[in-house]
Amino acid sequence: MIIKSILLVILLFIVFMNLKNKKIYESFIESYKEDITLPIIAPYSLAVIDKLKLYKRMPKLINSIHQKMIILKGSKLSGDHTKIYLVKIITSVTLAIFFTLVYVELDGGNYTNLIYGLILTLILSFYLVKDLDKKVKQRKDSIIIELPEFVNKVILLVNAGDTVQGAIKKCVDQNQSKVFDSPLYFELNEAVNKMSSNTPFQEVMKDLNYRCGIQEVSIFTTTVMMNYRKGGALLVQSLKELSVSLWDKRKTITRIKGEEASSKLVFPIIFIFGAVLLIVIYPAIAIF
Repeated sequence: MIIKSILLVILLFIVFMNLKNKKIYESFIESYKEDITLPIIAPYSLAVIDKLKLYKRMPKLINSIHQKMIILKGSKLSGDHTKIYLVKIITSVTLAIFFTLVYVELDGGNYTNLIYGLILTLILSFYLVKDLDKKVKQRKDSIIIELPEFVNKVILLVNAGDTVQGAIKKCVDQNQSKVFDSPLYFELNEAVNKMSSNTPFQEVMKDLNYRCGIQEVSIFTTTVMMNYRKGGALLVQSLKELSVSLWDKRKTITRIKGEEASSKLVFPIIFIFGAVLLIVIYPAIAIF
């Protein structure tokens, strides 16, 4: 009876908060409908964020999420996407608690399951926060893997008499199909668009460095800004030296990814070996 009452209170509270705040957050939800988890109950989650003043109560956590969103989504949209990710966490935790209570009720009020459910909810919350670290790392690795090839193309084009700006633009034009799949070419495309709108080249490079947020891109932009006015052999030589170190880092990351893939295969291989062993020895066991 107590569980049923709690479930009813939670359900009514979600419905009430949804109806009360639907118009307040309607434009925000419509703008990011594809990114928001379960838009149908998003007004409830957004209201929880604002009513509980989570930005003031949990500054370290939210600042950490915000910093990662700057890297993943850019500085302009990072604030909105931080709120969207908080909506995802609140929605997921609420649903986890709700369905845990439903399961406890269906199981005849076994409160041991409630403890397990709450532990799983805490694990889910921790996973959602840490998942951003994984996405940031994947983005960084993707940029480092693609950067050496891009630098080599720039070296070839500059050697052929092109300017650095022209070389970057040609590299992006040749890889337009990768712009929305590749973090590096997405940021480079943004840089080319800014150059096309007559933004000073040094400002474009600084902005590229800030948006990518990794040391390797910072070294590339610094090298280019220090030498692009001089051009010619000096710039090419500097980029060649950079290219060597970038290829070394790419090899390191590729090797690490290979080792991670191998470690993930250990359990399936053990399972398959056990199944094959059972098939082989079963006839002998059956005889005895």
